[in-house]
Amino acid sequence: MAKNRKSVGSLINEYEASGKLTASEAQEFRDAPMWSIPFSDIASYLGGSVIFVGLVWIVAALMHDMSQASIDAALFIASCATAILSYKLMKKGGRLNTLGESIAAVSTMTFAIAIGLLLDICNVHSDYILLIASAMALAIGIGLSSRTTFIGTIIIVSATQPFMAGAITQFLPDTSVAPLLFVGSGTALMWFSLRNIGLRFVARGAGAASILIAAIAYSTWDNNTWQPIIGFAIVGLLFIFGAKRMHLEVVAAGGLGVTVITGVLAGRLFNSPLMQGLSVIGVGVIIVFTSIAISKKGNAVT
Repeated sequence: MAKNRKSVGSLINEYEASGKLTASEAQEFRDAPMWSIPFSDIASYLGGSVIFVGLVWIVAALMHDMSQASIDAALFIASCATAILSYKLMKKGGRLNTLGESIAAVSTMTFAIAIGLLLDICNVHSDYILLIASAMALAIGIGLSSRTTFIGTIIIVSATQPFMAGAITQFLPDTSVAPLLFVGSGTALMWFSLRNIGLRFVARGAGAASILIAAIAYSTWDNNTWQPIIGFAIVGLLFIFGAKRMHLEVVAAGGLGVTVITGVLAGRLFNSPLMQGLSVIGVGVIIVFTSIAISKKGNAVT
């Protein structure tokens, strides 16, 4: 576990008391917002969204008079044009970088749609269309992740679960193993959040949510006791990882998973509601005493 770390407020008070910060400087830190997004960035996000809506609108209008092949060609041209514009804006940097990244999202979505339509024209099965289109978007997101401040991560998070859903539908439909693939994709997102990327908390939160939902689904898929035990182990490891890294959203997901799956396991092991309740309390007591023992060694979650 990670060692005890002081909160921001405690550090500010300590620096103020030691004279490293004046009273007014300390108060400015206390009053500073957790997040600060410039208006130009917000306008850039909005502009990118409006551009995407406009492209969709144009495509919808053209669909009445154009063949599928013509529409698909127009989508590829639009994707290429917006990609070039995005690259030029990001290359200039500064405030234009945010607009460039927003347009990169438009370009990626347009490209994925164009790929999907092309595969549909070629009579490819719909499951493969989802798999291939999301894989393309995922590859673009990975390529952009180290060069952009936010859009690479957003694309990866948006494309990962559709890709996994397509893989499950095509290769493992209606099997209890399917939720474990979402555990795998969630774990991949958690691992990816450890890299030097923008918006790490988005990848981390999406990964934790994926693991939580998948572990609960796997635990309740069949009426047996060993699947909830595996599910409990998964969310337990998630909780430990979050505590070790001191990521509150991961701790919350792991804790919720432990609570829910403990209830599922108790229901499978005992017929008596009294024994079920006592077993759940017992697990809670074990967790509490374990956390106290760890904290005495100088560890904590903040």
